Amino acid sequence: MAKLTKVRVVGVIVLTASIPLVAGCTTHDDRNSSQNVPNASGPPSHPTALIDVTKTPPDISGSTRTLVRLADRTGSEEVTVIPSIKAGTIAVATECAGEGKTIIMVGKLTTYTIPCTTTPTTTYNEIGLDRSKQHVLIAVTASAGIHWGLSVGWRPGHERPL
Repeated sequence: MAKLTKVRVVGVIVLTASIPLVAGCTTHDDRNSSQNVPNASGPPSHPTALIDVTKTPPDISGSTRTLVRLADRTGSEEVTVIPSIKAGTIAVATECAGEGKTIIMVGKLTTYTIPCTTTPTTTYNEIGLDRSKQHVLIAVTASAGIHWGLSVGWRPGHERPL
């Protein structure tokens, strides 16, 4: 009977110790749930440095208002629809790492492609608006294996390019 009790005690200890690990695995962002679950079968197929670069959204500190801030994303995503943007300047900062490209779409205002390499890069673009725009879709199309972050901000006024 003593062996059975020890087995039960060990079983309870193992079960109790496992609960936080199981609970931690189930809490994640639903938007990319299949991409946020770590691969338990071995080390990741990409260097950790590539992920670390996009842990913090790119800087748009010159903006008066932040519209979007995303980090540590993979794959393509319709980020959001901004209901209304006043005349002024939209700042778009994109960060990417990995072999391939990202395509950034800012509604009907602009679409541009950013080449990505294993060396992390940040690209900053500005879009001048002469008048308000409604229902502006922000979307990112990324090659497989690309890690990216995106920030979109707004400030009043804009200067035309020289």
